Amino acid sequence: PQNDSLWQGVFGTNNPCPAGFRLATETEWETERLSWSSNDPAGAFNSPLKLVVAGHRIRGNGAVSSSAGSFGYYWSSTVARLLTFSSGEANMISATRANGLSVRCIMD
Repeated sequence: PQNDSLWQGVFGTNNPCPAGFRLATETEWETERLSWSSNDPAGAFNSPLKLVVAGHRIRGNGAVSSSAGSFGYYWSSTVARLLTFSSGEANMISATRANGLSVRCIMD
């Protein structure tokens, strides 16, 4: 059976962040996105977090996708939910958990 709580909170079993840090929740990412000056990669980079369009790794073969330089993808601690942004849009979406996406740790 799948364990959907492996990244949740600072004490998540597989929390990818250092001690005292955790992944942001979907709600926290949405609050961050709404604070941007524009709803696109420029707004993401101009935010205090300096989020970049790093693309992702393809789940089937681990290759870096051609989305690097055009799309930003950041996992949240909310199961299979992520922040994505590209030219002209930014929003929260669902994705297969096997995708290799960026993470951003926040202090707990």
